[in-house]
Amino acid sequence: MAETPDQLPLPPNENEPAAGTPADQLGEPLAGFLVKNGWLQLVKPGYQPALPAATELTELAEHFRAVTDATSLARVLNAALELHQKQHPKGSTKTVAPGLLLYYAHHKKERYRTFQVPKRTRGQFRDIKAPEQGLLRIQRLLLLCLTATFTTCDEAAHGFVPGRSVLTNAQPHAGRRFVLNLDLKDFFPSTRVGRVLKVLQLAPFNLPKEAAHLIANLCCDQGSLPQGTPTSPLLTNVVCVWLDRKLRALAKQHRCLYTRYADDITFSSQRPAFTPSFHAELNSILADEGYEQNPAKQRLQTPEVRQEVTGVVVNERPNVPREFMQDIRFLLHMWQKHGYAAASEVMRKKYGGGKAHARYKGNIPKLEKVLAGKIAYLGMVRGKDDVAYKQALFALKEQIIRTKFSALLGKLK
Repeated sequence: MAETPDQLPLPPNENEPAAGTPADQLGEPLAGFLVKNGWLQLVKPGYQPALPAATELTELAEHFRAVTDATSLARVLNAALELHQKQHPKGSTKTVAPGLLLYYAHHKKERYRTFQVPKRTRGQFRDIKAPEQGLLRIQRLLLLCLTATFTTCDEAAHGFVPGRSVLTNAQPHAGRRFVLNLDLKDFFPSTRVGRVLKVLQLAPFNLPKEAAHLIANLCCDQGSLPQGTPTSPLLTNVVCVWLDRKLRALAKQHRCLYTRYADDITFSSQRPAFTPSFHAELNSILADEGYEQNPAKQRLQTPEVRQEVTGVVVNERPNVPREFMQDIRFLLHMWQKHGYAAASEVMRKKYGGGKAHARYKGNIPKLEKVLAGKIAYLGMVRGKDDVAYKQALFALKEQIIRTKFSALLGKLK
């Protein structure tokens, strides 16, 4: 297979307006002029007025399917910006120009900052590519358009899908005798730009080749989807629609259940179905779709051990690991017995060096926010009627009130 270039070449288009054409300004073109704020402004050939603001995601999807070039894409992204501002009035109001899209898609060289975060396996790290601010803003608007358009995600996919989570990914496997966990090796780098280009030209997007080239270049880096951008998770779900269908068929053939959360694949069965022939078929399907599993991450879990799926224990019913509950109780106990400062210091030591530490660029959140997040996750997995959840939530609220009251008393003295 020929190596895919870092960025797809710019398709020729003689009718493309010059970079920076004000395709997002207000007003209607009138004999080569634009009326804006009572003044006549000369506009360049190829100018088109801004789209009316989309009131629903379905309208935004219709606009996105009609994209043909940088000018029309800029108009759709600005319509998405207006829709976003209705829900987030304090967000940026800066619009997107066609020239900016072409610059980031075909000319800008250093578009990403690369850093590492630790994996769950001790001593291993994952490369994260963070787009620079201008490209990040474009990708966030693109994500809104892609999400509005792609509403047919496979039933087996649970990662980065509205209404689905690690819990919905784990629930089908609860109480199953045999649980097989697999990990796709180099998942995002293995999702090549050529495959992204192809799916953008198919349903439900049906974009022309020029528009698909432009969007693929805005979302890909060095010939593949980078891990750490807003658009990569959704685009992997689009690309993996065929993979999910094939693996669901394989699971049905062997009387198993199948789910996928990003690069984490899980099969479960009530009988010993994971034979050498099953693995041979599995690896063949993965290879056909451009992926391979990481042999070091393959785990077959039986009822005699703790069975986990995307961090959720599934031996009988969905549950959190014992260590997770112990962390909550320990931090609450430290706060109650030794005070807020001592508990915060203990939390910082546990927090440092982890994924969250890298995500927040070393700025560790406050103790009460960390505990609130952990307790909310506990309630999601075990249910809001769970006794342990209610007790932890009550204890957190009690400690917050006590700490604030003590601080108030200290000011009055």
